[in-house]
Amino acid sequence: MLTNKNLFFLIIQAQIGIGILTLPYVLYNKVQQDAWISLLIAGALSQVVIVILVSLSKVSLKENLYELSSKLLGRFLGNALNICYVLYFITYSMLLLFLVSDVIITWILHRTPQWAIILLILLAASYIAKEHLLTISKSFLVFSLLFAFLIVTIFFVYVQDVHFGRLLPFASKEPLQIVSSSPQAFVSLIGFELILFIMPFIKKPAESLKVLSIANGFTLSLYLFLLITCIVYFSADQFKLVNEPLLYMLRGLSFKYIERIDIIFLSFWIIPITTSLVTQLFTASLGVQNLFSIGRSKSVYIIVGVLFILGMLPISNFIKESLSSLMTYLNIIFIFFIPTLLLIIAKLKVYKG
Repeated sequence: MLTNKNLFFLIIQAQIGIGILTLPYVLYNKVQQDAWISLLIAGALSQVVIVILVSLSKVSLKENLYELSSKLLGRFLGNALNICYVLYFITYSMLLLFLVSDVIITWILHRTPQWAIILLILLAASYIAKEHLLTISKSFLVFSLLFAFLIVTIFFVYVQDVHFGRLLPFASKEPLQIVSSSPQAFVSLIGFELILFIMPFIKKPAESLKVLSIANGFTLSLYLFLLITCIVYFSADQFKLVNEPLLYMLRGLSFKYIERIDIIFLSFWIIPITTSLVTQLFTASLGVQNLFSIGRSKSVYIIVGVLFILGMLPISNFIKESLSSLMTYLNIIFIFFIPTLLLIIAKLKVYKG
């Protein structure tokens, strides 16, 4: 059974991923120096969603979402929804693999074929994802120590040429514009939906809301720290040119015996990306196990095989950008709207009962 400590590290590793690199660029080019306000709004929204997800998970503490949906909607509609969730997690995983491999090819392995990078990431992720949840959470706890390295490294940026005046003027954009940018930030905070599938494995489910709230607060604080650091480091003109501002910022750091901090960081960054993929493989494999009554380990291997085949397809940048935009809406649908609807149905059934 998962302790509160296991649950905390499981959630933050599920949340932190590709957003570390891309979120500052995306938000700044929408609302400039007010990007941090959009991020705070997204953090508040994510906390509301966490309350909804935990409430839904507590409807039946011994069942995950795949089992609960069949009880609430009936066998046919429940299985249809479960298939949609499995496809959602596979699609999310596929997009994650494409984005990560693009970054690695651009910054490190320029001549390595994309399918080879995807294969290596899948092998590492599947090795962990096939294990029991407690084993996964313990490995995540060890990997989380790398965040200390990231935070300490970023502090060295502040001895460089930074200008806190770049945060001003405060709230210069229209309120509607700031709020409309928050869904992009919300997508970078997702990962807490894992609670829908692991509640039966938690030792103290009554404290799950508190643990998820603390984990979400940690992730939000880390993203806020990185975002503000990028804003005070880059000028407005520079921000338009750097898709991964954090990497360019680290590239400017140098020490007496160490160069190319960005490459070192990317080597460590692969780990939280892999852990994010592990959570997607775990939740998708639970769905395959529920739908087809096969072992979860075998389900992981089946999903990995599907992702590898998809990874070998020639995907243009236009398709990747379109899929990324689509996932923004799918994330909101599958993490907010559908769980909210299921919670309403559950409450109505209890009321009628």
